[in-house]
Amino acid sequence: MDLLEMLMGNNRARDGFQDFLKRFEEGPPSEGYEDREVLDRYGEVAHNVSQSDYKQAAREAFGRLSPNDREEFGRMLAGRAQSRGVDLSALAPDREQGFGNLDWLSNVTGQIHQQPGLLRDLLGGLAGNRESGASGGMLGNPLAKAALAGIAAMLVKKVLAGR
Repeated sequence: MDLLEMLMGNNRARDGFQDFLKRFEEGPPSEGYEDREVLDRYGEVAHNVSQSDYKQAAREAFGRLSPNDREEFGRMLAGRAQSRGVDLSALAPDREQGFGNLDWLSNVTGQIHQQPGLLRDLLGGLAGNRESGASGGMLGNPLAKAALAGIAAMLVKKVLAGR
């Protein structure tokens, strides 16, 4: 079942996704939802879209972060991937781009996403400085939470806008 069928076939699911999107758009990208909800929403939508739609949603989601937050997130993601043995050397940003470049971030996130569950694993392991909800801080880093929530929200927004 594709994302459009899922959203259109079930009023309750559609309403839940619309509420999630509204909370994402109205507040800070990392606030307004529990870790479990972010992981569930991301899991429900991320693998039900094309690679190009996924990359575009990632680009839009990262565009909502400040340049400093994007840079921090990019460095964190690259470091976490390296520590887990994921080779991103072919995707390393050049000097002019930097880790916060929207194109680089959306491309590298899209590449990681092609391995189901890897992005969630990399970001889910970033429990950090802050407590964050009932799941014990799985996405304790607000940038990790903002990334997954943002990608899910932007995918939902695209589908709902095109219905």
